[in-house]
Amino acid sequence: MEQTEKKKPIVPIVIGVVVVAVIGVVAFFLLTPKKQVTVPSIQYYYQAQAEKMLADAGLKLGEVKEEENQESYEGLILHQSPAADQTVDEGSTVDITIAKGKPIPSEVVVPDLRGMSTEEAEMALITACIFPLSEGSVNSDDVEPGKVCEQSEAAGTSLPISVEDFQNGNWPVVSYKTSLGKEQVAVPDLVGKTSQEARDALTAAGLAVDTTQSYSDTVEADRIISQSVAKDTMVLKGTVVSIEISIGKRPVNRVYVPDIRTYSLDEAKRALDSAALKYTYSGDLGGRVITVSPAPGTQVDEGSTVNFTLQRTAEQIQQEEQERQRQEQERQEQERQEQERLERELREEEERQRQEQEQQEQSQPEQAPEEPAQEYISEADAITAAVVASIDDPDDTSVRDVHCTLETGGDAPHYVVSYTTDTAVYTVTIDAITGEVWDVSAVA
Repeated sequence: MEQTEKKKPIVPIVIGVVVVAVIGVVAFFLLTPKKQVTVPSIQYYYQAQAEKMLADAGLKLGEVKEEENQESYEGLILHQSPAADQTVDEGSTVDITIAKGKPIPSEVVVPDLRGMSTEEAEMALITACIFPLSEGSVNSDDVEPGKVCEQSEAAGTSLPISVEDFQNGNWPVVSYKTSLGKEQVAVPDLVGKTSQEARDALTAAGLAVDTTQSYSDTVEADRIISQSVAKDTMVLKGTVVSIEISIGKRPVNRVYVPDIRTYSLDEAKRALDSAALKYTYSGDLGGRVITVSPAPGTQVDEGSTVNFTLQRTAEQIQQEEQERQRQEQERQEQERQEQERLERELREEEERQRQEQEQQEQSQPEQAPEEPAQEYISEADAITAAVVASIDDPDDTSVRDVHCTLETGGDAPHYVVSYTTDTAVYTVTIDAITGEVWDVSAVA
């Protein structure tokens, strides 16, 4: 009988394979590092917004706590953990703390933005839960440049808003415009226009007008002579421009030529100036008027020119010579008086000096007669006497470093002579008057 071969069981083998596979999968997940993600900032958002932001980042919303805060709206996220910008494993949770505060409004009130700067206006709108929208700048007559002059919703207007829109940031929008200041316009060219044309042109440009009137020999009546602001100049709207309107030529007055004969030059000028007449003249300027043209009494236009001639008369020449002589006599008399004054002052000075000399002589005591000055022997004689008195050979060539000093103090004047030889240093005292040797000393 054949022995049949037993088959090995299959189930334990399969189970073993599955176990190995499971262990491999578990090891793969355990050993494979998880993906890292960055935590987004969800502070100051609401829960629904935060959940979407976390999901987009691969994270989940974790624990939700409440905190009393009456400065914030109900449900506003005040804190988060982990903090924003930290790196965590994908799928991690983020805990939040929400405000238990004031209720979300059902409407917002538009603030008054007029006169605010751009930054101030935007802060005021955002604080009121309104989105700001700048719409550029416009001219304004009463708001300074750079400040808000217009807003799309009037100040104090209430704008409705739902809780969902409030939490999702779908706030109402209020636009505003800032001021460029007053509008500037170009000044039109007015010279030569009629007065009405000039007024119409200024009014059309938004400018005010002021007028003056003047005579003109070149511009016909009712035409503009000049304008206070040059054409094409840019000025603020409403600026006043003054225009000068011609009233035609000045009427000519008729005047009579005054009789200026026998007048001096200055007198003639004054008379003609008073008559509103011009003049030319010739002749001797120191003389008198002898001819006038047009003749005195003639009627002429105001401003006409009168010609006259001057000449000195014999009587005038005689008077001038007499005046010259009188002035010369006065000059000579003044010189004579000045000379006398100088001589008088000289005599007075000499007398004063003489008196001072007398006073000095009287005040000085009598001086004793001067004693005759004593005569001293010369330094050379003193040196020779000293050498002779101290060494055997006065011509000894070893004598050197000779010094001679005259001393006048003490009992009598004397010389002190010192010198050096090859053997010693000598000091000799000699009478400065008689040449007598008083003392000799030597140091080897």
